[in-house]
Amino acid sequence: MSMKTQRRGRLMALGVALALGSVLLSGCMGSAGSATSTGGGATTAPDNGSATLALPTEPANIDPIMMRSISAWNMYYAVFDGLTRIDSAGKIQPGLATEWKSNATQDVWTFTIRKGVTFQDGSALNVSDIVYTYNKILASDKSTNRVAIAMISKVEATDDHTVQFTLKNPFSAWLNQVATIGIVPEKVYEAEGPDKFPNAPVGSGPYKFVSWNHGVDYKVTRNDDYWGDKAKIKDITFSFVGAPDARVTGVESGTLDTAIIPASQVPVFTGASNAKVVEAASNQIAFIGVNTTAGALSNLKVRQAIPLAIDRKSIIDSLLNGYASPTGQPVAKGVTGYVDGFPTPKYDLAAAKKLVADSGYDGSEITLQYASTGGSPTDPEVAQAIAADLGKAGLKIKLVGAEQSSLSLSLANHQITGLYLNAWSPSSMDGDVVVSQLLAGGPEDYARSPEMAQLYLDQQAANADKRADVFKKIWSWNATNVSNIPLWQNTNTYAAASTISWTPAVDGIYRAAEVGRSAK
Repeated sequence: MSMKTQRRGRLMALGVALALGSVLLSGCMGSAGSATSTGGGATTAPDNGSATLALPTEPANIDPIMMRSISAWNMYYAVFDGLTRIDSAGKIQPGLATEWKSNATQDVWTFTIRKGVTFQDGSALNVSDIVYTYNKILASDKSTNRVAIAMISKVEATDDHTVQFTLKNPFSAWLNQVATIGIVPEKVYEAEGPDKFPNAPVGSGPYKFVSWNHGVDYKVTRNDDYWGDKAKIKDITFSFVGAPDARVTGVESGTLDTAIIPASQVPVFTGASNAKVVEAASNQIAFIGVNTTAGALSNLKVRQAIPLAIDRKSIIDSLLNGYASPTGQPVAKGVTGYVDGFPTPKYDLAAAKKLVADSGYDGSEITLQYASTGGSPTDPEVAQAIAADLGKAGLKIKLVGAEQSSLSLSLANHQITGLYLNAWSPSSMDGDVVVSQLLAGGPEDYARSPEMAQLYLDQQAANADKRADVFKKIWSWNATNVSNIPLWQNTNTYAAASTISWTPAVDGIYRAAEVGRSAK
């Protein structure tokens, strides 16, 4: 069996669909017994030494009140707990809550909180800490977490072990949202404040904070009083290594135990005795965003030509070493909202040329912005390939490269001048945030369609078994109107020491407690 055939087989096996089923209405993820069976702090984990896990970027802040970022979640999931948690396969599991229920309209959610949980400073976790955490986020106009829970109308403790959320509108993905909010102890946070707390955080998670050497690493040690399964490795260091080559050589030399690496570097580890390559399905979709109001892009036929003109397979094979799968929808398999069988545009240069000709396109320049540094190492080459494909269809493309942070700022400020190359990885593992950001009023939505705004509300209110139908309508609207052009679902490739054992999560975020190490 060839390497690519094996890879595709593993990708299919790992592409697990997130299914909340009747949980959203009937209320409980498993029984209370099964939810608490792994807790209680009764087990003792072996030492198993230490491990260094490489991260491509360092978050600006590691405070669950103030900051919401993919890089910070690696530390959040180690130090803090949410009411629920998203496991490595993208499924919702119990966290601080052992069970939950919603009303029929899904705008009131009630969670039963686990008993006997303590924070890492030894103080008891109370329902009041949960209420405090959410209200503190809502009260801060500087919190990037605020937008994720802005639909809360009221959060309250209904008794000593129950917290209830009343939302401003029905929201079927609430279980995913609360998984991303780490709970802090009210007394500690009030004493330390947002300036001091990130440098000595206290949570209830499987690891305790040790140190943060800014620009270098973030260290944690196992919380042996953790309520759940104990972490497999005692000491974890998150090392900030931005350069892909440095991550590769770090694993080769043994200074790093795991690191995400470019697909082009996979052959480096062929035949290595001290390291291996681990592949995993990703929740990341690469796409071309479109300012539908910019010049020639305001013409629907011009926009419709673009997805037909891009030779996805050729780019994947030549530039991504086959580590991606073409797609026609903005969410990956495994994310709620993915629609089985939704069509991917076929490469059809003749049809693209005809659409351009029929559009009356006058040859005006269309910008294509991309991350020249700080993004995916292949972004510059991919952007050039896409520009060449669009040129063959008769479009005049001007490439505009910028550092990733500059591109992100342009995205956040609604300042895209034409097309842009980007990728989305919803850490909530739900398509709601993707639709909101890209198609329904977010900073990357230029169409501002009333029809799409209504469809967005429809998917929020729909029961689990009906949401797929609404998502199909959303993706169909996008395929027709071309506000966003999905390209492919990426496959993550990691280099790891041969002694390290773990299953990478589909969202690319480390569940540090699940990383293990064998003796040899």
